[in-house]
Amino acid sequence: MQQLDNITLSEALALHDTSVQVIVPLPQTPLKAEQLARAFTSQFGFVAGPADWGADRYQVMLSKLDDDEPLRCILYIEWLCEAIWLEPTGTTNLQTLWQALTTR
Repeated sequence: MQQLDNITLSEALALHDTSVQVIVPLPQTPLKAEQLARAFTSQFGFVAGPADWGADRYQVMLSKLDDDEPLRCILYIEWLCEAIWLEPTGTTNLQTLWQALTTR
């Protein structure tokens, strides 16, 4: 997997109706999936919770304080549907998440 940096990750984001799609190649191994999650948390200032593994998926809760407001989302990597995306959770709405990811 290529070295992911802020520009690459920012350019890889696409806003959809209920999620933010992350358009990068699917990780080929569990280690690469964890590396992608770490690159994402590092670049956007999130803290990752415990990972949840399934037969064909990886998901992890990401959180941070943004202007004293908690910002939470789940990073999903699904090999069966060949997609990577973020969904806001709790009191975080999609527009707030999008703004946090695209405003620097």
